[in-house]
Amino acid sequence: MSFDSPWRWTDGQLAGFRDGLAPLDADIRVFQMDVKRHASAQAKAERGRLARAVIDEWKPDLIYTSDDDALGQIGSHYGDGPIPLVFSGANRTLAEHGLEGARAITGVLEREHFVESVKLLRTLVPEAHRLAVLGDRAPHWPAVLARMRAGLPALPGIELARVEFTEHYDRFRTAVVECESQVDAIVYLGIFNLRGGDGSNMPYQTVQRWVADNSRRPDLSFWIDRVHHGVLCSVTVSEREQGLAAGRLARAILGERRSPAELPVRPTVKGLPAINLARARQLGLTVRSSELLSSEVVPTFQWQRD
Repeated sequence: MSFDSPWRWTDGQLAGFRDGLAPLDADIRVFQMDVKRHASAQAKAERGRLARAVIDEWKPDLIYTSDDDALGQIGSHYGDGPIPLVFSGANRTLAEHGLEGARAITGVLEREHFVESVKLLRTLVPEAHRLAVLGDRAPHWPAVLARMRAGLPALPGIELARVEFTEHYDRFRTAVVECESQVDAIVYLGIFNLRGGDGSNMPYQTVQRWVADNSRRPDLSFWIDRVHHGVLCSVTVSEREQGLAAGRLARAILGERRSPAELPVRPTVKGLPAINLARARQLGLTVRSSELLSSEVVPTFQWQRD
């Protein structure tokens, strides 16, 4: 795992992977790279080294990685076998990871539902036309931004009026405040790699709670955990569908003796609408029954349940 557990995104991928692998019975060992806290290049490399030590000692029949950091740290060492590798949750393609043509790797790309998320936002805030995009400097966000821009023709009248990526939490907060007078809504990308004044990573829960407490701009992101932590809405990338598709690839490799090279890398396509009702009330928005009935409704902020 690139990230840590318990966390719905990470745990949901693993649960989906187990379901996709069934009826094969598997002994699964998990290594959590926890890159939200081990965020520097040096720290990630060390976590990757420790993960590879586990693999080399245990010698599994298959490696499953979730999210980009695990794929990047592990794939470069095992891409040509002999152990097959299946991934999910990857924003960056194999080519972007320097793994194009690796004969032992296949998996599932993560593709955000930008057009659908903006359409959901505009059912709640019809006047939202000018959007800001804010996030950290993780290397996969420029490609995500490019896909968002490619989707704009399907959203007449929508403009990405401001785009900013920063590694500094103070600068991020300043940008959020500045957006109050510049845009109608904010799209949040990465918030795991924002550094505080002492250079340490700010917990993403802290970042999102600050946003909810200090921003009056409606907001969206692309993942269900963000909605639980205060983002107004999203047509989310399904963590279960990501893991399920990866598990089915693993089953084809282990149970049907298929080669990873003959199993194409594809994204999942199913998105799940979600609305944070507490955030809607905080912003003075009325959510129609049609949206409530067709979406996963998150009634409170996560910190109210912890």
